[in-house]
Amino acid sequence: MMKRRNYTSRMLWFTAAVVVGTVGLGFIPPFELQGMSIESVDMLSSLRAATGDDDAPVEYEADLERLEQELAAMDVEPAVDVIDTLPEPIPVRYEWIVAEEPMVKCRVPLSEEVAPAEGMPVVPIEDFDTLEVTRYERFIDKLANMEDVRIAFMGDSFVEGDILTSDLRHELQTLLGGRGVGFVSCDIPFATVRKSVKRTSSGWTAYSVMKPKGTPEVLRDKYFISGYLAEGRSGATTRWASTDAFATLDSCTRGRVLLYSRDSSRLLVEINDTLSREFEIAGDDQVREIYVEAPIDALRIKVLEGSVVCYGASLEGGHGVTVDNFSVRSNNGHAIFGTGATVNRQIDEMLGYDLVVLQYGLNIMQPGQRTFSRYRDQLRDMIAYAERCFPDAAILVLGVSDRWVKSEESGLYEPIGSVDALTSYQRAAADSTHVAFWSTSDAMATYGGMSRFVANGWAARDYTHINFAGGRRVAEALACALRSSLAAELSSREAEVRRIAEEAERKALERQMLVDRNLGAATILLDKFTEDGASQVNEME
Repeated sequence: MMKRRNYTSRMLWFTAAVVVGTVGLGFIPPFELQGMSIESVDMLSSLRAATGDDDAPVEYEADLERLEQELAAMDVEPAVDVIDTLPEPIPVRYEWIVAEEPMVKCRVPLSEEVAPAEGMPVVPIEDFDTLEVTRYERFIDKLANMEDVRIAFMGDSFVEGDILTSDLRHELQTLLGGRGVGFVSCDIPFATVRKSVKRTSSGWTAYSVMKPKGTPEVLRDKYFISGYLAEGRSGATTRWASTDAFATLDSCTRGRVLLYSRDSSRLLVEINDTLSREFEIAGDDQVREIYVEAPIDALRIKVLEGSVVCYGASLEGGHGVTVDNFSVRSNNGHAIFGTGATVNRQIDEMLGYDLVVLQYGLNIMQPGQRTFSRYRDQLRDMIAYAERCFPDAAILVLGVSDRWVKSEESGLYEPIGSVDALTSYQRAAADSTHVAFWSTSDAMATYGGMSRFVANGWAARDYTHINFAGGRRVAEALACALRSSLAAELSSREAEVRRIAEEAERKALERQMLVDRNLGAATILLDKFTEDGASQVNEME
């Protein structure tokens, strides 16, 4: 009879190996493999989340009084002692000009070139501004003048990974000029996929505005509307590289790194993995920018000394439109109250936003819910906060997207029944604060709504989140609305040019008629004079 083997010791060794391996995975730094960014693995993250509330997302309340105090402090000139020699001002912008960008503007298009294709349904942008020239009209004027414009697209998981915004960016840049993906965070505390840019980072500690308890107290008022911070010391590095996912993403000629360094630090900036330059950053409680002009395919930074908080970098180029995607997962928009008003204003003074889009509300709907008065009031405060942080920008509120839920009775998906109600409250918030509004659900309805999106493979089978294909349709609809506004402005200008030309032609014709009339009268007088003179001569003879 065979002896029964005891596998207990082997199982203990195997269990120990699994535990060690699981914990060890968390110490492997992020790396890139065949063009794919591999993030750090934390197999115990869910357990950690369950043992404390530091990682639980916090819902912010509006503190507009703090906002006003922060912004007021920016306008106060610091007291300066009377001394013989004033100290050198702390630089806000560090420049590295390798090759100056040529000042070439695109040709102003005709209204017929800009107008949406015939038969394309247009869901118009509703402008509730009461100014003689509204802020949205000023934005459209800049587009019509072919000036540089910058759009901040703030949203939740609906636009995560550059969904929707990548196609909106591509269409506007193709039509009106501009290149590059715009702003990309330095590092974020979770893995995500974004085909419009390649980012490889290591050595940073990333924080989210949605989890302020996990953020060091000294940094809690340093968030930008991007929603993420990355703190790094010597060795921390990030590389951003363009992709060929869209034709307008390459050929970037400007790189802009946004950072905060309370104490002095030293950074290395590298272009295309070849050219490099070191920057000594003076310590100061102010956001700084490293501005690079050169043909850029890849931009890399590395912390050499000190501690740096990096927000991210913008890859851009040409003259035209830049669209920045600021998606923050699980954010209903309230996280804007957790961002620093001073930081937002400082970065706005550097980048200059002309339009701020607010796309929120997807996750607050409940089946059959009809009242959203609390969210409407919160949205009003969000708008007020955005207006104070970005005083020169128009605000565009996007209504909630279409959404379906599974019926407990039938087991089939059906409309959630809250979309129209929430949309009306969002429209009311835009109306009462005098900003612009666009109905996302109406735009999706022109394609058949969420059921058609899922059937066509344009949305996930949760009947909530669109994918890149669905984002392309919503972006197309939003671009059509913007193009319709732009075409109307260009058409008005063209009509004015025609009116002026016709008026000039009429006046020229009148002048010619006057000349002809005077010439005719002079000719008659001359003929009469000639006849009279001839008669007198005959009489004398």
